[in-house]
Amino acid sequence: MKLSIVICVCNTSRPYFRECLEAIRGSTLSFSDYEILVVDDGSEVDYSDFVDQYKLRYVKTENRGILAARMYALKLAEGDYIHFYDSDDCSSFNYHAPMLLKAEREGADIVINDWAFLSERAKYVCTRDTTIKGDLSYSGDDVLKAFASQCGREHAYFVLWNKIFKREVLLKAIKEIEALDLTMCPVHYSEDALINFFAFKNARRLVNIHTGYYFYRIHPRQSVNVSSKDKLISQVTSMTDTLGAMMNNIGDNVHKEYIYDCIQRWNELMARSHYSYAKAKKYLDVIPYIKERYGVEKLRGSTFKDGSAYTKNRILAENFAEIDSALMRLFKMSDTPTDVCYDKTDDYIRSSVEHMCEHQGKIIAWSRDAKNVIPEAKISFKTKFLHNHIVYSAGMILFKKGSKIRAFLKKRF
Repeated sequence: MKLSIVICVCNTSRPYFRECLEAIRGSTLSFSDYEILVVDDGSEVDYSDFVDQYKLRYVKTENRGILAARMYALKLAEGDYIHFYDSDDCSSFNYHAPMLLKAEREGADIVINDWAFLSERAKYVCTRDTTIKGDLSYSGDDVLKAFASQCGREHAYFVLWNKIFKREVLLKAIKEIEALDLTMCPVHYSEDALINFFAFKNARRLVNIHTGYYFYRIHPRQSVNVSSKDKLISQVTSMTDTLGAMMNNIGDNVHKEYIYDCIQRWNELMARSHYSYAKAKKYLDVIPYIKERYGVEKLRGSTFKDGSAYTKNRILAENFAEIDSALMRLFKMSDTPTDVCYDKTDDYIRSSVEHMCEHQGKIIAWSRDAKNVIPEAKISFKTKFLHNHIVYSAGMILFKKGSKIRAFLKKRF
């Protein structure tokens, strides 16, 4: 079996989980190539009817936290490659299959693909955060250097769900994690960075690809949200333990000093972030703990540069689901010549068609009068205006803190 899609679920709403499973089952993956392995981490929600409907390998355990659930799932997985898929997210139709092909052709241990945020109002890409521009190709010690080089600023490097990993690399990573003396288990905040660090450390080949989107859903019940003082303390403990584990386990990498310096700057970034959270939430008695854990004598708030990755956004089509469905129908057609009308200027549609021609053996000819039509991307003027980064920046400058307009702009997604 080529791929195990590992989903650890704990009380995810049934509609979100169903959308997640529908996206996987409605993709270009062949049934013989993959399995969906679900580890239910002590949910109170009943998902039993999903097991047969979506042909899941389903295991229920007592609640031990997401890190323990993922580590347990790895020992059960049968695929040559692993993808960690969050139970409240979804993906575009041609996400996994090209990653597998790329991994096999290039002998890669890790393949990174593009991703985007999914909110109630929009699907959008933070152009400096969610999509790695250009092509990556790293080998040997340069793989871990690439991971550390972003100093925690680009999520594309340290989240789990935009990558497939060779199973052997993850098993080595988990073995190293199990040997750590961590105070943070169960983890709800930094386990992605922790697993990625040790996976990148053990990987010998890293590449990326641009063939679609994993959609990371933004919603109020996310575990990363700071909803209480105890939650903030837990996040600080988790993050500092993770960063400490990284600093102490670089090994004999030839870039050791550079990597250590990058992790130290990541530590400073997170100290500023958590200090700003504490001030905003008025959890002032947590500030001494933040100073102690991050080893910072004088704390300061987040800078503009810290948040610059999120200011410039590219909105995806409001009819993205319709476009994806049309592309999937095209994928399922026979290999005989097919006339298709589509917008050649749309990067996502064009690259999807080109990938079908190059890797799936499709013969597709563009024709204005074709019966097969891929819908054009639609984005309303109102949406473009509200999500324009210039409008956002101007609003932050012109309107006072606490104003309704500033609050609206911050929640525009």
